[in-house]
Amino acid sequence: MTTSTLLLHMRRSLGRTAFPFFLLLVVLNTFLRPMTMWAVYQYNFTVMLLGPLLAGVAAWEGHRLSRADAFLSAHHRPLAMLAAAWAALLAWSSAAFLLGLAMVLGRVAWGGTPPTLGLPELLTPLPALALLGLVCAVGLTAGWLGGDGGKVAAPMAAIVVFLAFLLLYADDLSEFVMVGGATSSLVGLRPKAETQTSQVAFYVAATLLVLLVGAWSAALHRLRLRHLLAAATTAVLCAFSAGHLASADPLYLEARPGDVRCHGTQPEICLGRGYSSYEPHLRAHLTPLVQAMAQLNLPAPASFRQDALRSTTNTGQLAPGTVTGDRELLLDMFLGTYYGSDCTIEPGSVMEGNHVNARYWLAEAVGVPPYEDPALDRRLTSGTTPERIPVARAAFRGLVACDG
Repeated sequence: MTTSTLLLHMRRSLGRTAFPFFLLLVVLNTFLRPMTMWAVYQYNFTVMLLGPLLAGVAAWEGHRLSRADAFLSAHHRPLAMLAAAWAALLAWSSAAFLLGLAMVLGRVAWGGTPPTLGLPELLTPLPALALLGLVCAVGLTAGWLGGDGGKVAAPMAAIVVFLAFLLLYADDLSEFVMVGGATSSLVGLRPKAETQTSQVAFYVAATLLVLLVGAWSAALHRLRLRHLLAAATTAVLCAFSAGHLASADPLYLEARPGDVRCHGTQPEICLGRGYSSYEPHLRAHLTPLVQAMAQLNLPAPASFRQDALRSTTNTGQLAPGTVTGDRELLLDMFLGTYYGSDCTIEPGSVMEGNHVNARYWLAEAVGVPPYEDPALDRRLTSGTTPERIPVARAAFRGLVACDG
């Protein structure tokens, strides 16, 4: 396909009409999400909303093309026409996506943190763009094969893609749609290149397979052996890449050295570029928590880091909200270092009682209003200090004993 041909298809594409809606969705999602730290990987989550809209628009475009089905099949052109329509739609949606990405980079720079644009950062949008290409092909093929029912295919394609995104995102197969994070900070972290490569390989193979099936289903009586071999080879590549992606390491992020600087000891506080000014304020809130644990003769986490993937026994994970001064979030993060993330707190359980008592002890230490809970041991509210300390110590030890 020549550049002039693609430009012609872009002028005639339904994507040109839908472009303002693509861009509006991107802008709203970019500026209305309540997040402190903006990063390219987080922005890729826009696909969760842009993808279903693109699928619906593509299905309508496919329906428009299906009215020329007889002519295209007679002239052996359905694949070329579908590919051209797909490329034009993807170009318009990608333009909206990349404009939104430029806004994110500008917002990061405006906040005082110059965006890092090395090779990993430049490659990060590729899985998102490849996923857009796949949903575009799915919608286009659905409208193309829908025939007279193509008008229904447009809203159905949008709904089905949206539900599929939600189900996969919340399930064990989230690696098939998890191309960006919804709320997590990327300070000191970067997406894993291996995971991104596997995603792109699967999306490209699946896109090609969908377009081949859609185009050649209109001319089954004209298919030759090379067509069948091409479709079979693409199906094998698609299955192989899907299997590799499903069996790969489930972690999407890895540490990026150099982004975090550590300050002080007892505790050590490690913050990303642009956040170091919060260190004195953060230390002032952490110190009473550490002292509260010393009063119980129990160890406190030695380090609090913005590049931690999760809180562990000796390391607290600093999310943007805890860094910028929310004492209650900081308290809950600190408390979370004493029990495994898989531990469940069932109503009426011993674990609930331990959690309530331990949280009350920490809340008093930092001046956060404690919860009045029926599971709270009343010795913590009305007992003397010698009576309160054993109760609080037992609560923390109970939390530590729970490993999920």
